[in-house]
Amino acid sequence: MKKTLSYLLLSLLLVCISCDNEPYDGEIIIEQPATGNPTTDPEPDPDPVDPDPVPITSTQLADYDYIKTFSSAGDDTTFITDFVINLNNQFLAQNTTFTFLGITVNGVSTILRDEFSRVTQVNTSVDGVLVNRTSINYNLDKITEISYEDLEDTSENFIFSYTHGNNEITRVREGTNRSTKFTFDATTSKLVLRETMENGTIIKTENISYDSAGNITSIVITGQDANTYTYAHDNNTNPLLNSLNDLYVFSILNDEYDDQYEHWQAMIYSPNNVTSVTTQQGSSNLDIQYDASNRIITRNGTIFTSVPTVSSDVTITIDETFEYIN
Repeated sequence: MKKTLSYLLLSLLLVCISCDNEPYDGEIIIEQPATGNPTTDPEPDPDPVDPDPVPITSTQLADYDYIKTFSSAGDDTTFITDFVINLNNQFLAQNTTFTFLGITVNGVSTILRDEFSRVTQVNTSVDGVLVNRTSINYNLDKITEISYEDLEDTSENFIFSYTHGNNEITRVREGTNRSTKFTFDATTSKLVLRETMENGTIIKTENISYDSAGNITSIVITGQDANTYTYAHDNNTNPLLNSLNDLYVFSILNDEYDDQYEHWQAMIYSPNNVTSVTTQQGSSNLDIQYDASNRIITRNGTIFTSVPTVSSDVTITIDETFEYIN
């Protein structure tokens, strides 16, 4: 059960490193204020994991809770997740309670950052026991390696290595013949194309489209696991974008198409809030409530994934709650 939860925590962990609106030249610019320059030996922040707070904005989250339930043939599997956000509007940890067949376990995923606010490690514990960790290495702010260590089953360990070019990053999973090329838009630095290859032959292609505001409008996958996802949005500010802004690139480079399971690229990294999701299974039925300032406060209802690992007879419901600093 612990190992099962650790995998699910990783798929639910909505983490990534953000980009600026500059042409991508082989690195993604971190938008969070950094102390010093990675090529020098600066005096580190007194607490790089939880730095001094920045001025609070009206859409800064104090708390974000996310409940997801899978229902099939009378059996429910439920995740109750609380996201820990500091006063610097950075995502620090995810506390998840997982209930399946009457058994409940508790998991925690924590994020460690260095003195430059770069994510360097993600640790996952289940019922107080560390079960896995992911370590991230950099060279001049570019991610060069991500290593995953399963502390319960070493056969699950793996290492991703990366090479950088203009607007492109290529990932190789060491010990395999599989590689993935990520292409970013030269103007917006957002991911627009992902190609998965085996022995140099493309077996899966993902094209991502955006509207003029930067919202993801569609994801089209051809080849292996072909699928199409479309998204609609409101005109209000998405508070998740700022809180998880410094995790964009990490999540993209560490992802193996789990984003369609959670729709996290659209739900988190669109400037406006997702109001509907359409997949091959059908369209979502989401109810969204706002406060007097047009800030999203709840989003709940049914949603579909259409991924091969989720049976078509499974009903998925989500229930999100957003609380603000002021």
